[in-house]
This record gives sequence, C-alpha cells and structure tokens, in this order.
Amino acid sequence: MILDARCVRIFNMLLSSSTHVTADKLAQSLQISRRTVYYDIQKINDWLQSQGFSQLKNVRTMGFYLDDQVKKQIAKKLQALRPIRHYEYSSEERKAWIGLLILIRNRSIFLRDLLEKLQVSRSTLLNDIKELKSEWQSFHLQLQFDRKQGYFIKGEEMQKRKAIVHHVAQLLDSVGYEQLCSELFCGHTLSIKDMIRQSETFSAIRYTDDVIQTLAIYLSIFMKRWIRGKYVQMDDQEKEVLQSTREYKAACYIIEQIENVFQINVPKDEICYLTTYLLGSRVTDYKQIDQGNEITALKQMIKNMVDDFQAYACVQFKHREELEKNLLVHMKPAYYRLKYGLHLQNELTQSVKTNYHDIFTLTKKVVHHVENVVGQSVSDDEIAYIAMHFGGWLDREGVSVPARKKALIVCESGVGTSRILQKQIEELLPTVDVVDIISVREYRDYSLKHIDFVVTTIPLQTRDVPIYMVRPILTAADKMLLLRETNQLSETRALSVEALLEIVKKHATIINEKSLIQELHEYISQSKRKGILRKPMLKDLLTKQHIQFVEEVGDWKEAIKLAAKPLLDNGYITNEYIQAMIDNVMIMGPYIVIAPGIALPHARPEHGVKKIGMSFLKIKNGCLFSEKEEHRVYVLIVLAAIDNETHLKALSQLTKLLSDKENMSVLFSANSAEEVFTLIEAYSH
Repeated sequence: MILDARCVRIFNMLLSSSTHVTADKLAQSLQISRRTVYYDIQKINDWLQSQGFSQLKNVRTMGFYLDDQVKKQIAKKLQALRPIRHYEYSSEERKAWIGLLILIRNRSIFLRDLLEKLQVSRSTLLNDIKELKSEWQSFHLQLQFDRKQGYFIKGEEMQKRKAIVHHVAQLLDSVGYEQLCSELFCGHTLSIKDMIRQSETFSAIRYTDDVIQTLAIYLSIFMKRWIRGKYVQMDDQEKEVLQSTREYKAACYIIEQIENVFQINVPKDEICYLTTYLLGSRVTDYKQIDQGNEITALKQMIKNMVDDFQAYACVQFKHREELEKNLLVHMKPAYYRLKYGLHLQNELTQSVKTNYHDIFTLTKKVVHHVENVVGQSVSDDEIAYIAMHFGGWLDREGVSVPARKKALIVCESGVGTSRILQKQIEELLPTVDVVDIISVREYRDYSLKHIDFVVTTIPLQTRDVPIYMVRPILTAADKMLLLRETNQLSETRALSVEALLEIVKKHATIINEKSLIQELHEYISQSKRKGILRKPMLKDLLTKQHIQFVEEVGDWKEAIKLAAKPLLDNGYITNEYIQAMIDNVMIMGPYIVIAPGIALPHARPEHGVKKIGMSFLKIKNGCLFSEKEEHRVYVLIVLAAIDNETHLKALSQLTKLLSDKENMSVLFSANSAEEVFTLIEAYSH
C-alpha cells in the first residue's frame, strides 16, 4: 500500500490539529472536491490498517480525528515513509528530485541511480526526464547525457542556481524541511541558520522562520557547488550597487563564518549573490528602512497602487499611511526578487484565488505599477502575497469590497481592437472585470457560469446572461448603454458615505460633520428606495391587451408596425417612434433579433415615447429580417422606454424568460394571450 503526497498532507493536518477536521476544511485547504477527500481518506484508512493502526474516526457534523495515543506512532511512521517506500512521489516531485540530484551531484548520475531513488518504471522515468528537459528551457539549461559522465546540465551557473531554488521550493511544501535536508545531505543547516540569525544585527532586519530555514538549505547546496569550483559571476555595476546595502554587510558576515567553519574560500561575486537573496527575503520587521532613489520610487509605486485599489474597490482606507508602511516592508524584498529573478513559491496562491477572488483580481489590476518600476512581469504568487496585505487591511478596518461583475467580450476584430475595447470598458466600469476575449465560434461552447454579462461588437445568439452590443470604439451612446444596463449609475455601485466624506474634506471645510454624514445616509437610502419603487415588473408592462396573433405579414416593416399598434392605439407612443424603430433596422441591420425567432424592436425615448410599455406579436409563418434564414422571426416584443432605468427590471425578467428553451417553445406554440401572459406572470417577481 502506497500513499501519495496529498494523503501525507491530510495526515499532517490531522496530526497537527487538536480538534476534529471536517471534509470541507480539507477540501478547501488542498483545493480538491469533497469526493476526492473521501477517496483519499479511504486510501489512508487502508494504509493504517496495513500498518496495524486503527482507522480514522469520523464524527458526523464534526469531522475526522486521530486518537492521541497513536498520533506519535503515526508521526514517526510518516517520517520514515520515503526511505521504506510507503510514499509515492507525484510527477512534479519526481522531476524536482531528478533536477536536484543532477545539479548537486558529487558523482556520475545514471538512469539506474534515478530508478533506485524514485522507484518508478523505466518508461515513467524517461517521460519525466523528457518533461524536465522541456521545462528547463525557461532557465536556458540543457540536460545532456554522456556514457562516462552520466546525466549533466549545460548552462550558466546563475541559471543553474535558479533551477536549484525552483526545485527546492517545489519539494519543501510536500517533503518537509527535515526530510529534505536529510535526503540532500545538507548536514550543516543548523549552524548556517545560527549564522543567518546573527547577521540580522548588521541589517537591522528580522527574517521569518521559514526564510531562515530555506536560506540555510540554499547555502548548504551552494557550498557543494563552491567546493566543485562552480561560481556565479555578477555584473560589476550591479556589485557596486549591492555593496552599498546593509544586506551586503550581513552577507559578508555569513560568508566569513562559513569560510572559517568549513575552511573554504568564497569569491566576492558569491557574497553579492547572497545579498540578492537577503534583499529578496520576506521579513517580519525592518527596524529602519534605508532612504535612497529606489526606496523613493517604491513609496511612489505603493501610493499609486493604493490609489488605484481604492478607486477599483470603491473603498477608502482609514489608516492609509500605516497600510503603505506595511506594504513597503513587503514590497522592498518583492522588488529585489523581481529584479534579480528570484521566484517565490507561495503555497497559498490557489487558496487566495479561490477564497478571495475579488481582492486577487483587484490586486492584479494595480500591479502594473510594480511592473513599470521593475521592468518585469509579476507572478501570481507575488500578486497573492500583495492581495493578502490588502485583504488583511480590509478585514482590520471592517471594510468590504463591493461585489464585482465579470464581463466577457465577443469580438471578431483583431487582437489590438479587442484590447482597446477591453481597456475602454474597464476604465468606464471600474467594478467590472473583463475575464476573457473570444470569437463568435468560441462563444457557442463557452461556459457562462461565472459571467454577469457579455459585450459584443456583432449580433449574438442570446444565452443565459445579458448581451450588450457596442462599437469597437465606444460612442457616447454605447457608454450610456453600458452604464445604464450594468447599473453603474444606480444600485449596483453602492455609494460609501465615508468615501464621499473624504472627497468633500479635500475640497471644502465641513462645519458640522455629524449632520453631513446623517444627511448623506438619508439621501442615499432615499434614492435607493425610489429606484426600487419606480421600476415596474414585466407583467405590468406587457399586459394581455398588448398581445396579438397573426398568420403572416408582408415584410419586416409591416411586422414592426403591427407589433407596435397596441401601444400606438393606447397613447403609449407616436408614429415617429415606429418609424425610428424601422430606421434603426435599416441602418444597423437585424440587430433586434436577440434570439432564434425573437426580435425586440425599440428606439430612443425621445423619438416618440409618451409612457412606458411593451407589446407582443406572434407571426405563425414567421418573417425574415434579412436574406438569411437565421433572421426569421416568429415573435416580436416592442419596448417603449421613457428613460434609461425604469424598464430595467422588466427587461431583466424578460431576459431570464427567454434564456430558457422550454419557454421559447411555449411562446412559439401559443395560440392565446392567456398562454403567453401566464408565462409572463411566472417571471414577474
């Protein structure tokens, strides 16, 4: 019976927990489904039984737990899992081991050595090596083989170090610090950790415990490279810059101690190289931060990030200055990691993306300020850490981010035009995220599960979300359409009294702040109540008296005139409005065909609308709105809107009604106003 990495992680969670652990918590922590959790639990129980232990206990509504008396025994057994091969490495772990064994080898490494270490089939191992070769292209490294030397790596030492760091990070989370040190024969990490802690006095910095452990492993591996005469080479100008930092003094101390204790000589370039790691290491505290051009640039960068975050999130941080100071503590090492290409593995990235998606998305929108300063793209791992800062600060201040909407762009234009449209939409609608840009062909099979609305430059088949058709370069009318339909000017974008107050304070003297706050609250709540009260439902606008049936019509113009007749006869619209609807189709084509067999003729309120209303016409034989059969319409629903908002609720209800194929069948087969109105009433709530 063999356990994989995920099962061992579940074991470790249960071992370290003093209480029951639910399946939901395990699923959330490991980013897997509940079904997978129970599958893994069964594997763990099988292993426990094979080792002579009692199985995991599961208390309904409380979760899984282990008896205290067997926890210690199991912990010892887990520490010995890998050497006795009760543990199965994942593909990523195997590739990481292959890379490290070849990179830090002190003898020739052949296929048989790797087979013995990893205990997999020859074909599996060869496939892993093939994938590793491909992955190492990003490090500009080549994995080669020689009959005498075995496997070896060709490339610059700097790139080999980056690969080492990458693979160590891959294994630390699943294998654990102690086990990794043991299997890599890093026997000097304890003394190196002491050296790093002692160096903190030189840099006035306190490193996190995991950083100290990781740096100790790196240095232990680098020592193996130094002993073989493998050194990095740094740019002279870069060395000069690094030597001016306090971290360089700390690096000098660490290297001096290593030279004395282990009797080796370390070149100056390696001291500078270690400095880049110290600069890029996460810290718990800076007793003081050096001033200089870089710090000044970082402070301005952080200010710009916070400005944008507040704008996108529609929030105001009360203790902004303190937030910016805390961000500087994080961003200073992040800046150096990005500058020197030191990748940071963040095991919480997926969790942040899943559980704090809105904050992660907002943060992703503002990191372009970091990229502009560093000249490098920011990875999702780094973005997740920054998002955690923003999220933590929002929790601390009791501020919540308004729900953000997700938009999809469907465009047949070139990539450049699509990106221009995306930029226009995101600037116009700060609380909207464009999640993807796709073609019409892709749209047919694209999942709209998490999409709030679609923006398109061409007519589309209606599905289960609202669709807004605009021009590639937004006109004033397009902008008003998007603002109106996404409710950016009304309910959706909730007004924050605190944010308004901050703006007022910048430009005016407030005589009575308490009274102002009270009146603002009253005004906003009053506006919301009015907005809710004045929006009629679908059944209020599309009444039985406005529903008609005919066998056939002469052409599409006659169809529009006939469909609008109940509204005209009852004083809702003028003849000018009917002509405006016809003119719109003449100019823009059959854009009013919003779904197969369904058309929604409408025009601007100022073109002849007297009062809000809707009308319905079913044409048994259908009517073509173009030469294409796909534009044959059987049902016309005329909309007469008096403004940009009042009809929105009814239109939203109509959209939901038309998104169901069964409802469409009912409309197409209906022979009476009662049948149609029954369906309308069902969606009017």
